[in-house]
Amino acid sequence: MRTRTSRSIRFLASTRGRFTLTWVAIFAVALVVVDLGVHVVVAFSTSGAVDAELRGQASEVGARLHTVAGRPTYPGDIPDETASGVAIDVAVIGPDGVQLETADHPIGATTLRSLAGPALRSGRPTMADFTDAQDVRWRAYATPVTSIPNRSAVLVVSTSLMDADAAIARATILTVLLSGLALAASAALVYTLIGRVLSPVSQIASLAESLGESDLHRRVEVRAPDDEVGELVATFNRMLARLDASFQALRSFTADASHELRSPLAVMATELEYALARPRSAPESDRVLQVLQDEVRHMSDMVDKLLTLARLDAGELRPAREHLDVTDFVHESAARWLAAAEAKHVLVDVETPASGTILADRVLTRRILDNLLDNAIRHSPPGGQVRLTASARDGGWLLAVSDEGPGVAGEHRDRVFERFARADNARARGDDGGAGLGLPLSMAFARVQGGDLRLRAAAGRGALFEVWLPDVRLAGERVEL
Repeated sequence: MRTRTSRSIRFLASTRGRFTLTWVAIFAVALVVVDLGVHVVVAFSTSGAVDAELRGQASEVGARLHTVAGRPTYPGDIPDETASGVAIDVAVIGPDGVQLETADHPIGATTLRSLAGPALRSGRPTMADFTDAQDVRWRAYATPVTSIPNRSAVLVVSTSLMDADAAIARATILTVLLSGLALAASAALVYTLIGRVLSPVSQIASLAESLGESDLHRRVEVRAPDDEVGELVATFNRMLARLDASFQALRSFTADASHELRSPLAVMATELEYALARPRSAPESDRVLQVLQDEVRHMSDMVDKLLTLARLDAGELRPAREHLDVTDFVHESAARWLAAAEAKHVLVDVETPASGTILADRVLTRRILDNLLDNAIRHSPPGGQVRLTASARDGGWLLAVSDEGPGVAGEHRDRVFERFARADNARARGDDGGAGLGLPLSMAFARVQGGDLRLRAAAGRGALFEVWLPDVRLAGERVEL
């Protein structure tokens, strides 16, 4: 009993069950209306057929009536059924009572007089229903006899409604049975169709329930029509593809970060073991300490970049915009790298407009230029030139950094902004052991300010990186300073 009850509750709680019950309720109401309409039509048509039989028989009998010695007379026996086989009762009622009737007359004289009374008084035909002593319904048609002088007699033709009521009942029962079968069949059909329509949804739910981090490669394999359900299946599969790609990127990111952190730790452990193996001279101890210091700085820079990426991914990094003089800002940024450029015999050329301001985050924008200038100087050959330009473009400012280095091969251009990119000559990772996070961070810093970072095809050798930052004042954005 409890199992049956729980199944009923689950059925009512399911979308399939609710839709089916809703359809059954709506269709049942429609069938009730149709059945009532059929019943009314059958009853009306049957009643009309009975009335037509009575009128026709009354006209036929009345036409043959005549008077003999002042009394109505009918040649031969008065008919007790119509030409179509409907049993009837015929009587002629005069002012003094029944004057003529069928041989086997089941209706009493009192009833006949009461049926004939309205027609005698009004002189017009009347139709009436009555019930006999056996509770059988009858229908009677009373009409004045025109062949009798002064119309002092009324012809009453009546018939039992038992057969008509039985026919109406049979039609009603048949209609109800057919309606019940139609309701049951439609409920089963709707239940099946809804099950087929919701089958992809059930498979999606089952797949989502069983998915783990290692199962994101799985997909919903179901044939679905090109409609909302098919779009749901396609959308869910695309979501799984995105999640799979995200988890793969996360795994790769974790592995690369672990590798980048393990390398300096391995170097530090080796140097410490070397230093502790036996007493060392002061120069050797200084060298070990210098190596340890360099590796600690490298690890600190790596951890700082990883934390920044985590903040970016979490959406916690918000640009602190301020008014920047573009000319002064670009020259100051280039001046920070003049010493590194001179050490490598690289010329840094700066080209800016005479004036101009932008509303941007000073720290994030400077880190973008630092990363681009660092890459450009490191990849430029001795005697090469690095150009830093600024120009107003498309409602914002375009900052471009180009060099004369080896550039980026075509097969690596799509990966240059990936985290920990390891293409041999991809610009995301430097030859000095950079972690491959500079360009990804620069792109993230640009996008968090509503801008973008792009790698353009440079004329001749080298690489050209363009940073576009929108001027939010031109875009009508309200910024709190």
